[in-house]
Amino acid sequence: MNLIYGEVIEVFSHDAMRMGKVKLGGAMKKVCLDLLTEVRRGDTILVCDGVALSKVDDESEVEKNDVSGNPW
Repeated sequence: MNLIYGEVIEVFSHDAMRMGKVKLGGAMKKVCLDLLTEVRRGDTILVCDGVALSKVDDESEVEKNDVSGNPW
């Protein structure tokens, strides 16, 4: 399981799915947004293997719960 926080850059539809272009670290990836109802450009989300799992409402949660995989 790969969990990472990312910033939504763009929201669009593709084959009847809500998708987003998301900045994950230094990379831009397409992410499925179908599980989240209210995601907009600029929002921070938690992504697992190309699927957005939750929207982050408190930016301090990103720092406190770093899930980037770096144990140091």
